[in-house]
Amino acid sequence: MQFGIARDGFKTAVPKDRRRMIRFEKIDENTNNLEEIKQLYLDAFPFEERIPFYIMVLVGNDKGVEFLSIYDDDTWLGFIHTLVGDELSYIFYFAIDNRLRQSGYGSKILHEYKKIHPRLSLAIEPIEENSDNIKQRRKRLEFYKKNGFETLDTKVVEMGIEFELMGAKGMKIKESDYKKLVKKFFDSFDQGRVLSVKEMRDADSYTIANFIDSKELMYRAGEAIFYVANWDIGDKVLILAGSGNNAGDGYVVADLLNIEEIDVEILLIKEKFSEDGKYYFNICKQKGIKYSVLDENMDYNTLLSKFNSYDYILDCIYGTGFVGEVREPVYSIIKAANDSKAKVVSADINSGMNGDTGESDICVNSDLTVSIGFLKKGLITEEAKKHIGRLVNMDIGIVVEEKSIV
Repeated sequence: MQFGIARDGFKTAVPKDRRRMIRFEKIDENTNNLEEIKQLYLDAFPFEERIPFYIMVLVGNDKGVEFLSIYDDDTWLGFIHTLVGDELSYIFYFAIDNRLRQSGYGSKILHEYKKIHPRLSLAIEPIEENSDNIKQRRKRLEFYKKNGFETLDTKVVEMGIEFELMGAKGMKIKESDYKKLVKKFFDSFDQGRVLSVKEMRDADSYTIANFIDSKELMYRAGEAIFYVANWDIGDKVLILAGSGNNAGDGYVVADLLNIEEIDVEILLIKEKFSEDGKYYFNICKQKGIKYSVLDENMDYNTLLSKFNSYDYILDCIYGTGFVGEVREPVYSIIKAANDSKAKVVSADINSGMNGDTGESDICVNSDLTVSIGFLKKGLITEEAKKHIGRLVNMDIGIVVEEKSIV
Protein backbone atom coordinates (compact mmCIF):
# COMPACT_ATOMS: atom_id res chain seq x y z
CA MET A 1 0.00 0.00 0.00
CA GLN A 2 1.13 3.55 -0.30
CA PHE A 3 1.88 6.75 1.56
CA GLY A 4 -1.18 8.93 2.11
CA ILE A 5 -1.49 12.67 2.45
CA ALA A 6 -4.57 13.84 4.32
CA ARG A 7 -6.48 16.98 3.50
CA ASP A 8 -6.87 18.24 7.05
CA GLY A 9 -6.80 17.26 10.71
CA PHE A 10 -3.53 18.58 12.18
CA LYS A 11 -4.01 21.90 13.91
CA THR A 12 -0.78 22.66 15.78
CA ALA A 13 2.18 24.45 14.21
CA VAL A 14 5.60 22.97 15.04
CA PRO A 15 8.58 25.32 15.45
CA LYS A 16 11.11 24.63 12.70
CA ASP A 17 14.11 24.96 14.97
CA ARG A 18 12.95 22.46 17.61
CA ARG A 19 14.70 19.11 17.65
CA ARG A 20 12.30 16.33 16.71
CA MET A 21 11.88 13.36 19.01
CA ILE A 22 9.87 10.88 16.99
CA ARG A 23 8.12 8.20 18.99
CA PHE A 24 5.50 5.54 18.28
CA GLU A 25 2.53 4.40 20.38
CA LYS A 26 0.21 1.45 19.84
CA ILE A 27 -3.30 2.24 18.64
CA ASP A 28 -6.21 0.33 20.14
CA GLU A 29 -9.88 0.90 20.95
CA ASN A 30 -8.90 2.97 24.01
CA THR A 31 -6.69 5.42 22.11
CA ASN A 32 -7.85 8.94 22.97
CA ASN A 33 -7.81 10.40 19.45
CA LEU A 34 -9.17 7.34 17.65
CA GLU A 35 -11.72 9.39 15.70
CA GLU A 36 -8.98 11.76 14.54
CA ILE A 37 -6.91 8.81 13.36
CA LYS A 38 -9.91 7.40 11.52
CA GLN A 39 -10.57 10.71 9.79
CA LEU A 40 -6.94 10.95 8.69
CA TYR A 41 -7.22 7.42 7.27
CA LEU A 42 -10.41 8.26 5.36
CA ASP A 43 -8.92 11.50 4.03
CA ALA A 44 -5.58 10.00 3.01
CA PHE A 45 -6.69 6.92 1.07
CA PRO A 46 -9.39 6.42 -1.59
CA PHE A 47 -12.07 3.90 -0.64
CA GLU A 48 -10.83 1.26 -3.10
CA GLU A 49 -7.52 1.15 -1.20
CA ARG A 50 -9.06 1.00 2.28
CA ILE A 51 -10.09 -1.82 4.56
CA PRO A 52 -12.65 -1.21 7.32
CA PHE A 53 -11.06 0.99 9.98
CA TYR A 54 -12.44 -1.16 12.80
CA ILE A 55 -10.45 -4.08 11.33
CA MET A 56 -7.25 -2.06 11.65
CA VAL A 57 -8.03 -1.46 15.32
CA LEU A 58 -9.27 -5.00 15.91
CA VAL A 59 -6.24 -6.70 14.35
CA GLY A 60 -3.75 -3.92 15.16
CA ASN A 61 -0.72 -4.94 17.24
CA ASP A 62 -1.74 -8.57 17.04
CA LYS A 63 -1.10 -11.48 14.69
CA GLY A 64 1.97 -9.87 13.14
CA VAL A 65 0.55 -6.36 12.73
CA GLU A 66 1.72 -2.99 14.09
CA PHE A 67 -0.76 -0.10 14.13
CA LEU A 68 1.03 2.88 15.63
CA SER A 69 0.42 6.57 16.24
CA ILE A 70 3.39 8.80 15.46
CA TYR A 71 4.36 11.67 17.76
CA ASP A 72 6.90 14.46 17.86
CA ASP A 73 7.19 14.61 21.64
CA ASP A 74 3.51 15.17 22.54
CA THR A 75 2.37 16.41 19.13
CA TRP A 76 0.45 13.82 17.11
CA LEU A 77 1.65 13.57 13.51
CA GLY A 78 -0.12 10.60 11.94
CA PHE A 79 0.00 6.82 11.89
CA ILE A 80 1.78 3.85 10.37
CA HIS A 81 0.30 0.39 9.84
CA THR A 82 2.77 -2.41 9.15
CA LEU A 83 2.63 -6.16 8.56
CA VAL A 84 5.52 -7.78 10.41
CA GLY A 85 6.96 -11.14 9.36
CA ASP A 86 10.08 -13.17 9.96
CA GLU A 87 11.66 -12.22 6.63
CA LEU A 88 10.40 -8.70 6.09
CA SER A 89 8.15 -5.93 7.40
CA TYR A 90 5.72 -4.32 4.99
CA ILE A 91 4.16 -0.87 5.38
CA PHE A 92 0.49 -1.24 4.52
CA TYR A 93 -0.58 2.33 5.36
CA PHE A 94 1.44 5.41 6.28
CA ALA A 95 -0.20 8.82 6.63
CA ILE A 96 0.74 12.22 7.99
CA ASP A 97 -1.25 15.39 7.71
CA ASN A 98 -1.15 17.54 4.59
CA ARG A 99 -0.09 20.56 6.64
CA LEU A 100 3.13 18.78 7.53
CA ARG A 101 4.12 17.65 4.04
CA GLN A 102 6.84 20.31 3.75
CA SER A 103 8.12 19.82 7.30
CA GLY A 104 10.41 16.87 6.65
CA TYR A 105 8.41 14.62 8.95
CA GLY A 106 7.93 11.84 6.39
CA SER A 107 11.68 11.34 6.04
CA LYS A 108 12.32 11.65 9.76
CA ILE A 109 9.64 9.08 10.60
CA LEU A 110 10.95 6.57 8.06
CA HIS A 111 14.50 7.06 9.35
CA GLU A 112 13.42 6.20 12.90
CA TYR A 113 11.09 3.39 11.85
CA LYS A 114 13.80 1.64 9.83
CA LYS A 115 15.80 1.35 13.04
CA ILE A 116 12.96 -0.83 14.36
CA HIS A 117 12.43 -2.71 11.08
CA PRO A 118 15.66 -2.85 9.03
CA ARG A 119 14.05 -5.09 6.39
CA LEU A 120 11.29 -2.62 5.65
CA SER A 121 9.31 -2.72 2.42
CA LEU A 122 6.30 -0.98 0.91
CA ALA A 123 4.43 -0.65 -2.37
CA ILE A 124 3.66 2.29 -4.62
CA GLU A 125 1.62 2.76 -7.76
CA PRO A 126 3.83 1.93 -10.77
CA ILE A 127 4.99 4.71 -13.09
CA GLU A 128 2.62 4.59 -16.05
CA GLU A 129 2.73 7.61 -18.34
CA ASN A 130 -0.98 7.48 -19.18
CA SER A 131 -2.14 7.39 -15.54
CA ASP A 132 -4.24 10.30 -14.28
CA ASN A 133 -1.96 10.94 -11.30
CA ILE A 134 1.43 10.46 -12.95
CA LYS A 135 2.93 13.52 -11.20
CA GLN A 136 1.85 12.22 -7.81
CA ARG A 137 3.26 8.77 -8.60
CA ARG A 138 6.62 10.23 -9.61
CA LYS A 139 6.71 12.36 -6.46
CA ARG A 140 6.07 9.32 -4.24
CA LEU A 141 8.76 7.34 -6.04
CA GLU A 142 11.33 10.13 -5.57
CA PHE A 143 10.35 10.55 -1.92
CA TYR A 144 11.00 6.90 -1.13
CA LYS A 145 14.21 6.79 -3.19
CA LYS A 146 15.45 9.80 -1.24
CA ASN A 147 14.76 7.85 1.94
CA GLY A 148 16.79 4.79 1.03
CA PHE A 149 14.27 2.61 -0.81
CA GLU A 150 14.56 1.20 -4.30
CA THR A 151 12.16 -0.52 -6.66
CA LEU A 152 12.39 -4.31 -6.78
CA ASP A 153 10.93 -4.93 -10.25
CA THR A 154 8.10 -6.87 -8.65
CA LYS A 155 4.47 -5.92 -9.16
CA VAL A 156 1.76 -7.12 -6.80
CA VAL A 157 -2.02 -6.79 -6.67
CA GLU A 158 -3.83 -5.70 -3.52
CA MET A 159 -7.62 -5.39 -3.47
CA GLY A 160 -7.64 -5.43 -7.26
CA ILE A 161 -5.08 -2.61 -7.62
CA GLU A 162 -1.58 -3.07 -9.02
CA PHE A 163 1.39 -1.81 -7.00
CA GLU A 164 5.17 -2.04 -7.32
CA LEU A 165 7.26 -3.27 -4.40
CA MET A 166 10.06 -1.18 -2.93
CA GLY A 167 12.56 -2.15 -0.27
CA ALA A 168 15.59 -0.80 1.55
CA LYS A 169 18.66 -0.53 -0.69
CA GLY A 170 20.30 -3.88 -1.31
CA MET A 171 17.30 -5.73 0.07
CA LYS A 172 15.96 -8.76 -1.77
CA ILE A 173 12.36 -9.86 -1.28
CA LYS A 174 10.87 -13.17 -2.26
CA GLU A 175 7.43 -12.61 -3.69
CA SER A 176 6.33 -15.68 -1.72
CA ASP A 177 7.33 -13.97 1.56
CA TYR A 178 5.30 -10.90 0.64
CA LYS A 179 2.27 -13.00 -0.34
CA LYS A 180 2.49 -15.04 2.87
CA LEU A 181 2.57 -11.86 4.95
CA VAL A 182 -0.41 -10.26 3.22
CA LYS A 183 -2.41 -13.50 3.18
CA LYS A 184 -1.89 -13.92 6.92
CA PHE A 185 -3.24 -10.40 7.47
CA PHE A 186 -6.33 -10.84 5.31
CA ASP A 187 -6.99 -14.29 6.79
CA SER A 188 -7.14 -12.64 10.22
CA PHE A 189 -10.38 -10.89 9.18
CA ASP A 190 -12.11 -14.26 9.43
CA GLN A 191 -12.78 -15.73 12.86
CA GLY A 192 -12.46 -19.22 11.37
CA ARG A 193 -15.31 -20.57 13.46
CA VAL A 194 -18.75 -21.81 12.47
CA LEU A 195 -21.85 -21.17 14.60
CA SER A 196 -25.48 -22.16 14.52
CA VAL A 197 -28.07 -19.40 14.16
CA LYS A 198 -28.87 -19.58 17.88
CA GLU A 199 -25.19 -19.46 18.84
CA MET A 200 -24.74 -16.44 16.59
CA ARG A 201 -27.75 -14.70 18.11
CA ASP A 202 -26.44 -15.40 21.62
CA ALA A 203 -22.99 -14.08 20.67
CA ASP A 204 -24.57 -10.88 19.29
CA SER A 205 -26.51 -10.35 22.52
CA TYR A 206 -23.49 -11.08 24.70
CA THR A 207 -21.30 -8.67 22.73
CA ILE A 208 -23.87 -5.86 22.81
CA ALA A 209 -24.46 -6.34 26.54
CA ASN A 210 -20.77 -6.34 27.44
CA PHE A 211 -18.55 -4.84 24.76
CA ILE A 212 -19.93 -3.01 21.70
CA ASP A 213 -22.99 -0.80 21.27
CA SER A 214 -25.56 -2.31 18.89
CA LYS A 215 -25.44 0.67 16.51
CA GLU A 216 -21.64 0.45 16.32
CA LEU A 217 -21.90 -3.27 15.61
CA MET A 218 -24.38 -2.58 12.80
CA TYR A 219 -22.09 0.08 11.38
CA ARG A 220 -19.17 -2.34 11.37
CA ALA A 221 -21.27 -4.93 9.54
CA GLY A 222 -22.23 -2.42 6.86
CA GLU A 223 -18.66 -1.17 6.59
CA ALA A 224 -17.40 -4.73 6.11
CA ILE A 225 -19.88 -5.36 3.29
CA PHE A 226 -19.05 -2.02 1.68
CA TYR A 227 -15.33 -2.73 1.51
CA VAL A 228 -15.50 -6.37 0.42
CA ALA A 229 -17.73 -5.73 -2.60
CA ASN A 230 -16.05 -4.48 -5.78
CA TRP A 231 -18.34 -1.59 -6.76
CA ASP A 232 -16.76 1.50 -8.21
CA ILE A 233 -17.47 5.08 -9.23
CA GLY A 234 -20.02 5.03 -12.03
CA ASP A 235 -21.84 1.92 -10.78
CA LYS A 236 -25.54 1.96 -9.94
CA VAL A 237 -26.46 0.03 -6.80
CA LEU A 238 -29.91 -1.05 -5.61
CA ILE A 239 -30.34 -2.14 -2.00
CA LEU A 240 -33.23 -4.51 -1.33
CA ALA A 241 -34.17 -3.87 2.29
CA GLY A 242 -36.39 -5.96 4.53
CA SER A 243 -37.52 -4.87 7.97
CA GLY A 244 -34.87 -6.29 10.31
CA ASN A 245 -31.28 -5.60 11.29
CA ASN A 246 -30.09 -7.12 8.02
CA ALA A 247 -31.69 -4.12 6.30
CA GLY A 248 -29.89 -1.85 8.76
CA ASP A 249 -26.56 -3.15 7.45
CA GLY A 250 -27.79 -2.14 4.01
CA TYR A 251 -28.58 1.42 5.11
CA VAL A 252 -25.01 1.77 6.41
CA VAL A 253 -23.74 0.56 3.02
CA ALA A 254 -26.03 3.07 1.28
CA ASP A 255 -24.55 5.90 3.34
CA LEU A 256 -20.97 4.81 2.58
CA LEU A 257 -21.72 4.46 -1.14
CA ASN A 258 -23.26 7.92 -1.15
CA ILE A 259 -20.20 9.40 0.58
CA GLU A 260 -18.03 7.97 -2.21
CA GLU A 261 -20.45 9.39 -4.82
CA ILE A 262 -21.59 5.99 -6.05
CA ASP A 263 -25.20 6.05 -7.28
CA VAL A 264 -27.34 4.16 -4.75
CA GLU A 265 -31.05 3.62 -4.22
CA ILE A 266 -32.94 1.76 -1.51
CA LEU A 267 -36.03 -0.33 -2.22
CA LEU A 268 -37.98 -0.99 0.98
CA ILE A 269 -40.04 -4.17 0.94
CA LYS A 270 -42.14 -2.57 3.68
CA GLU A 271 -41.81 0.71 5.50
CA LYS A 272 -40.95 -1.13 8.70
CA PHE A 273 -37.66 -0.99 10.62
CA SER A 274 -35.74 -2.40 13.55
CA GLU A 275 -34.67 0.21 16.10
CA ASP A 276 -31.07 0.41 14.91
CA GLY A 277 -32.12 0.04 11.29
CA LYS A 278 -34.40 3.05 11.65
CA TYR A 279 -31.46 5.07 13.00
CA TYR A 280 -29.35 4.45 9.89
CA PHE A 281 -32.31 4.77 7.52
CA ASN A 282 -32.96 8.24 8.93
CA ILE A 283 -29.35 9.16 8.19
CA CYS A 284 -29.92 8.09 4.59
CA LYS A 285 -33.10 10.18 4.42
CA GLN A 286 -31.36 13.23 5.87
CA LYS A 287 -28.66 12.94 3.21
CA GLY A 288 -31.19 12.70 0.41
CA ILE A 289 -30.39 9.13 -0.60
CA LYS A 290 -33.05 7.87 -2.99
CA TYR A 291 -35.53 5.34 -1.66
CA SER A 292 -38.94 3.95 -2.51
CA VAL A 293 -41.40 1.50 -0.99
CA LEU A 294 -42.27 -1.58 -3.02
CA ASP A 295 -45.54 -1.48 -4.89
CA GLU A 296 -46.89 -4.94 -4.11
CA ASN A 297 -48.66 -4.96 -7.46
CA MET A 298 -45.33 -4.99 -9.31
CA ASP A 299 -45.02 -8.33 -11.08
CA TYR A 300 -41.92 -10.34 -11.93
CA ASN A 301 -41.42 -8.77 -15.37
CA THR A 302 -41.64 -5.23 -14.00
CA LEU A 303 -39.17 -6.07 -11.25
CA LEU A 304 -36.78 -7.74 -13.70
CA SER A 305 -36.84 -4.70 -15.97
CA LYS A 306 -36.07 -2.45 -13.00
CA PHE A 307 -33.29 -4.67 -11.65
CA ASN A 308 -31.60 -4.88 -15.06
CA SER A 309 -30.91 -1.14 -14.89
CA TYR A 310 -28.48 -1.62 -11.97
CA ASP A 311 -24.89 -2.84 -11.89
CA TYR A 312 -25.21 -4.25 -8.36
CA ILE A 313 -28.03 -5.47 -6.15
CA LEU A 314 -27.36 -5.71 -2.42
CA ASP A 315 -29.60 -8.32 -0.82
CA CYS A 316 -30.64 -7.25 2.69
CA ILE A 317 -34.14 -8.74 2.76
CA TYR A 318 -33.89 -11.59 5.27
CA GLY A 319 -31.24 -12.40 7.86
CA THR A 320 -30.01 -15.64 9.37
CA GLY A 321 -33.16 -16.03 11.45
CA PHE A 322 -35.39 -16.65 8.44
CA VAL A 323 -37.26 -19.95 8.47
CA GLY A 324 -40.20 -21.24 6.50
CA GLU A 325 -41.46 -20.45 3.04
CA VAL A 326 -40.74 -17.35 0.95
CA ARG A 327 -44.03 -15.71 0.01
CA GLU A 328 -45.01 -12.97 -2.40
CA PRO A 329 -43.97 -10.31 -3.07
CA VAL A 330 -40.51 -11.42 -1.88
CA TYR A 331 -40.67 -14.59 -4.00
CA SER A 332 -40.90 -12.52 -7.21
CA ILE A 333 -38.24 -10.09 -5.95
CA ILE A 334 -35.76 -12.92 -5.37
CA LYS A 335 -36.57 -14.56 -8.70
CA ALA A 336 -36.14 -11.26 -10.56
CA ALA A 337 -32.85 -10.53 -8.77
CA ASN A 338 -31.57 -13.99 -9.69
CA ASP A 339 -32.55 -13.55 -13.34
CA SER A 340 -31.25 -9.99 -13.67
CA LYS A 341 -27.98 -8.89 -15.25
CA ALA A 342 -26.86 -7.20 -12.04
CA LYS A 343 -24.14 -8.62 -9.82
CA VAL A 344 -25.69 -9.67 -6.52
CA VAL A 345 -24.14 -9.27 -3.08
CA SER A 346 -25.87 -10.83 -0.06
CA ALA A 347 -25.46 -9.31 3.40
CA ASP A 348 -24.60 -12.02 5.97
CA ILE A 349 -26.69 -14.71 4.28
CA ASN A 350 -28.61 -15.20 1.05
CA SER A 351 -32.23 -14.19 1.65
CA GLY A 352 -34.51 -17.21 1.80
CA MET A 353 -31.74 -19.58 2.92
CA ASN A 354 -31.97 -21.44 6.23
CA GLY A 355 -29.00 -20.36 8.34
CA ASP A 356 -28.53 -23.80 9.89
CA THR A 357 -29.17 -26.13 6.96
CA GLY A 358 -28.56 -24.02 3.83
CA GLU A 359 -31.86 -25.26 2.44
CA SER A 360 -34.50 -23.12 0.72
CA ASP A 361 -37.50 -23.32 -1.55
CA ILE A 362 -36.07 -20.25 -3.27
CA CYS A 363 -33.19 -18.03 -2.20
CA VAL A 364 -31.01 -15.29 -3.63
CA ASN A 365 -28.21 -16.54 -5.88
CA SER A 366 -25.29 -14.31 -4.99
CA ASP A 367 -22.05 -13.53 -6.74
CA LEU A 368 -20.72 -12.66 -3.28
CA THR A 369 -22.00 -13.34 0.22
CA VAL A 370 -20.38 -11.40 3.06
CA SER A 371 -20.91 -13.33 6.29
CA ILE A 372 -20.69 -11.17 9.40
CA GLY A 373 -18.92 -12.16 12.61
CA PHE A 374 -18.79 -15.92 12.18
CA LEU A 375 -19.75 -18.28 9.41
CA LYS A 376 -23.17 -19.79 9.93
CA LYS A 377 -23.52 -23.56 9.59
CA GLY A 378 -25.92 -23.31 6.68
CA LEU A 379 -23.52 -21.25 4.57
CA ILE A 380 -20.97 -24.04 4.24
CA THR A 381 -23.35 -26.86 3.30
CA GLU A 382 -23.32 -28.38 -0.17
CA GLU A 383 -26.83 -27.05 -0.72
CA ALA A 384 -25.75 -23.47 0.05
CA LYS A 385 -22.74 -23.68 -2.26
CA LYS A 386 -25.12 -23.98 -5.22
CA HIS A 387 -26.32 -20.43 -4.51
CA ILE A 388 -23.11 -18.64 -3.49
CA GLY A 389 -20.44 -17.57 -5.95
CA ARG A 390 -17.89 -16.37 -3.39
CA LEU A 391 -18.16 -16.54 0.39
CA VAL A 392 -16.22 -14.15 2.64
CA ASN A 393 -16.51 -13.94 6.42
CA MET A 394 -15.64 -10.68 8.19
CA ASP A 395 -14.79 -10.37 11.87
CA ILE A 396 -16.48 -7.30 13.40
CA GLY A 397 -15.51 -7.93 17.01
CA ILE A 398 -18.37 -10.20 18.07
CA VAL A 399 -17.42 -12.18 21.16
CA VAL A 400 -18.69 -15.66 21.97
CA GLU A 401 -19.42 -16.43 25.60
CA GLU A 402 -17.65 -19.76 25.72
CA LYS A 403 -20.14 -21.48 28.00
CA SER A 404 -22.85 -20.89 25.37
CA ILE A 405 -21.13 -23.23 22.89
CA VAL A 406 -21.98 -26.87 23.43
